[in-house]
Amino acid sequence: MTRKKMSLILVASLVLGAGGALSMRAEERQAEDAKSYQAAYALIMSEKWAEAAKALEGFLAAYAKSGWVDDARYWQAYVSEKMGRSYEEAFKVYEKFLKDYPQSQWMKDARASMIRLGRALAKSGKPEYEAAIKAFESGQDEDVTLAALYALGDIGDEAAVSSLLALYETNASPKLKARLVMIYGDSDDPRAFQKLVEIAKSDPSTEVRRQALFALADNDRPEAVKLLKDIAVSDAPAELRRTALMALADNDDPGLVPFFKQIALSSPDPETARMAIFGLAEKKGEEATAVLRQILAESKSKDLRRTALMALSERLDESSVPMLKDIALNEADKELRRMAVHLIAEHKGQASLDALKALFAASKDDEVRRAALYALAELGGDAALAVLKEAALNGPTAEMAKAAVFALADEERKAGPAVLLEVYRSTKFPEARKVALMAIAESGQGRPETVKMLLQILREEKDADTRRTVVYSLGQKNNDEAVPALLDIARTDADVRVRTAAVGALGEIGTPKAREALVEILKKKDGDTVL
Repeated sequence: MTRKKMSLILVASLVLGAGGALSMRAEERQAEDAKSYQAAYALIMSEKWAEAAKALEGFLAAYAKSGWVDDARYWQAYVSEKMGRSYEEAFKVYEKFLKDYPQSQWMKDARASMIRLGRALAKSGKPEYEAAIKAFESGQDEDVTLAALYALGDIGDEAAVSSLLALYETNASPKLKARLVMIYGDSDDPRAFQKLVEIAKSDPSTEVRRQALFALADNDRPEAVKLLKDIAVSDAPAELRRTALMALADNDDPGLVPFFKQIALSSPDPETARMAIFGLAEKKGEEATAVLRQILAESKSKDLRRTALMALSERLDESSVPMLKDIALNEADKELRRMAVHLIAEHKGQASLDALKALFAASKDDEVRRAALYALAELGGDAALAVLKEAALNGPTAEMAKAAVFALADEERKAGPAVLLEVYRSTKFPEARKVALMAIAESGQGRPETVKMLLQILREEKDADTRRTVVYSLGQKNNDEAVPALLDIARTDADVRVRTAAVGALGEIGTPKAREALVEILKKKDGDTVL
């Protein structure tokens, strides 16, 4: 039984209370074996090998049927090796563990240890242990192969690297070849580097070649950078050219900026040009920033210009605001115009505020003007909120006034619901008025100031549909302060729909006070109950 299954059974017994005292005893035993195992494990982590060995023996003797037994057996093998057992003895202990617990989560770790010990034994004059190394060459057990690969990679000596290089020439699967490529990339051995170069240039598998290119990205050798650049501009498949560019993006060589610039501005393949722009985005310094600005100004492709602007977004400062404002006003591509507006807002300061106010006043694109309103809300501050309030009250169009109210609602915590109430009372646009009422109603579940505002609107409002909307909103607030007003409306409002809505709102509130009000409604004016 796995530990996961045991945990599920334990949880079920706790939830259902199954078996009374019996289940409690099972729970206690489960807790005891876990505590015993964890105590032994803590000793292992502290490298107290003798104490750990004794603790593991005690655990196995006391809890032979515990779900932690296979874990304990693995660590018993590990500790025995650390305590100085011979390599042969340790090898056999791991071998027995694999035979007894073939499904254990520690299986791969045990196999890796066997490969490591087998190689050491073979080097010491016991060739029979070469079988442990040969196991992965047969391709019959890929798990063993992978474990062996990582073990050999960790050894890293000349013989281990020779074995890893030779293995690539066998009929290895693409999965194994990909793992070998990763190990070659981590190796400092010049032969591993040369093998990577060979694979990147000519391996029949495109996917393996891509893995080799990525492995070369972390290599500091100038030959690696040259190879990646050569492939990026070669007639290799587009997928490999783009991969080479992605790999170069991770390289710190500052000389790559002109290379990326050339590709971004001249490549006939848009996707390759995009990869070059991403490469520029990864490069620090003013040179890369200047190139991205140049691409933004000169590229004929809208998509590439958008990509350049996105790449610039992380490095733009307040000095970029005039450029962004010009894009927002004059750029032919509407998506770029909106992007520029939002980027302006990211740079807090007077220049951003002035630019956004100017865009709202001067742009002929309603989407840009709407974006400027939301950007002002994002910018925040009294000056920005004043612009939003003025637009909500006296905007050039009803749509812009509505957008301003929505922007104010987004910033309600900064502006306060009082601003929304002022807009509700004073805007010249009925559409904006409705949005302001909706924003007030949704501002804060049960917040006292919101309830007071809604009650105030209810006292002032003459339109029956609006009063009914306010009544529904009060029902959602779960606040007893609304109960007297709702009771009065339910009894006296001239519109039956409003009276009905007030009864429903009291039911929604559902407090004792609201229930008392409902009982009052059921009484006749002369004091007799309806029932």
